Amino acid sequence: MMTVQKIAKDNVIDSVTDIVACLNTSNSIQRFLLDIHCILQKVTYADNFYVVLFGSDDGVLSFPYFHDVMDNIREEDLGDIDIKKVENTLTGYAVNQRKICNFTEQDIKALIEKGSIQVLGTMPKQWLCFPLTNRSSFLGAFIIQSYRNEQEYSGVIVDVLYTISHVISSALDAFNNQRALLEANEALQVYQKELEQRVQERTQELQKSLEEVRLEVTKREQLQHQLEYESLHDNLTGLANRKYLFKELSRLSSKSKRIALEVYVLYIDLDDFKPINDTYGHHAGDVVLQTVAQRLTKEVRSYDLVSRLGGDEFVVLMTEPLHFGVLKQVCQRLLDKICAPIEVAESKQVQCGCSIGVAGNYAQIFSAEGILHQADDALYKAKNNGKKQISFSVSK
Repeated sequence: MMTVQKIAKDNVIDSVTDIVACLNTSNSIQRFLLDIHCILQKVTYADNFYVVLFGSDDGVLSFPYFHDVMDNIREEDLGDIDIKKVENTLTGYAVNQRKICNFTEQDIKALIEKGSIQVLGTMPKQWLCFPLTNRSSFLGAFIIQSYRNEQEYSGVIVDVLYTISHVISSALDAFNNQRALLEANEALQVYQKELEQRVQERTQELQKSLEEVRLEVTKREQLQHQLEYESLHDNLTGLANRKYLFKELSRLSSKSKRIALEVYVLYIDLDDFKPINDTYGHHAGDVVLQTVAQRLTKEVRSYDLVSRLGGDEFVVLMTEPLHFGVLKQVCQRLLDKICAPIEVAESKQVQCGCSIGVAGNYAQIFSAEGILHQADDALYKAKNNGKKQISFSVSK
């Protein structure tokens, strides 16, 4: 098994490779920081990420990149800002510290009680700030925060991010010194004739090395995409798996705190599935599960999420307002389709029904675990009522 240190080391190596690739593709500081954000999201949860930099005058701050799932900040509010105006904020306090800050919600509340800071916007559960320093020059800092967990970022992740911060600092310094590099290039032209041959040879070597790096990066990206897909989908049916479902429910749960939206969870459990396995074998059982998956996918809308939790349990996630009568019709249609005979071998058909438990939030704030548990309770009631039953845990 891979150790935590090995995983952390691999994360750093992959991130450095990606950041180096960004230097060849980013034509602005904003695009570069967007690419950095995407890279950090491969390492850890980084939905909330922003960068603060010192301008030519050390007393002025700018925010060239800001992304937050909870607080919307206008672009015009992120221009040059006098550091004295924000020195009492959490960001200003951390920037003045010029060191790694790892604050939990309790740490932040303690600083507030001392009168050291004021929090603007939503209170985070965990807040990380990493200084950006290059050649003894303090450039600014980048911040990652979580609104969902005080232990979102482990010590290993903090160490990985700190290591990555050095690479980001070097890249930012390269952008800041672009004019100096252009002037140096002009000076080098004086020696162009005597260096031309060596430059040409070196260029060929670099092009070959760069091509090898690009091929390796492409291979890694393809492998990463494949691994990400496999980690979120069921191997047998191709449906979204439990992890994917919880990820989507968690996203909708966070969204429900900001806007009104309706979510319906249809928890489906097959009836009489075990006898099919026992009588016809596991291959027949697999055929049944695959057929049920196809029927569910065909009967719902293309943007509804159909997932398999494991065994003979499925969940359909719907995210648009539905009249209760329409919801009942949808459930009945799914039940009828699943109950239709399934051919598991030549001239061999089986039939299994299902029970459905339904839960909905009706524009209320909800949690992923809560609404799924509510649907599971409704399914339990449906099972107790007999086979091929539908039980609702939603208001009419």
